Amino acid sequence: PKLEPPMALRTDLTFRLAEGSSFRPLEPVGKAASSLGMRVTQGRNWSLLWSWRSPWTDAALVRPLRGSRAGAGPIVNHVGGLNELAYKSKLAVFAASLAAAHPSTFEGVAPETYILPDQLGALARRLKSEGAADAHGWPRWLSKSVKHRGVRVLPSNASEDYLRSLNAALVQRRVKPLLLRSVPRVFDLGLYVLLSSVRPLRAYLFEEALVRFGSAEYPASPAGFARQESFVIDDYSPVWKLPAFAADV
Repeated sequence: PKLEPPMALRTDLTFRLAEGSSFRPLEPVGKAASSLGMRVTQGRNWSLLWSWRSPWTDAALVRPLRGSRAGAGPIVNHVGGLNELAYKSKLAVFAASLAAAHPSTFEGVAPETYILPDQLGALARRLKSEGAADAHGWPRWLSKSVKHRGVRVLPSNASEDYLRSLNAALVQRRVKPLLLRSVPRVFDLGLYVLLSSVRPLRAYLFEEALVRFGSAEYPASPAGFARQESFVIDDYSPVWKLPAFAADV
């Protein structure tokens, strides 16, 4: 379908960085606003707010939004409620609530997940009933840090003390990953989307995407998981260091 013509760039906006101009991750955004001729402020009278974290819990930041009409008020680079999808622990709770409310639609969409330390007891009982590995030795569970990276296989002899040491983590049922023949490593895709309207919902998907590969090949047999570190994703392998990837593009 033919896309709508882009809106004219507005330079009459008063721009504010929520975390301040010295916040390193947002420095390029602040410089871009200045180069476009926007007035930059740290005061309350802004018309365009750019925030690294979700700003909705900061009453001083969102005060200008109150009472504004849809499409006529200040502009914010966050959509309310998006954190429920962006953070692993919140996504797990959100997915479970959807499955409970609409089981015919959402049950089984997300792997079985336990949030530690809150659901430590339930996870310990689950492991006691079926074990951390199947009859062939394949691990059943992964532990994931609630922050970035930190994905590990749950060892078959995981004790309750070990689970307790995984503070601020998720333990999720392992699902056999999709692997490319040329690069048999776990990977994910980062898709960039511009959400220009919520009501009506209007989103644009950028043509460019980010592909991230694990730093080691996925084990071809249960014995490959003997060393826990063999599946740790502490860093990603740049695609330019994986020439065989071109065969699957």
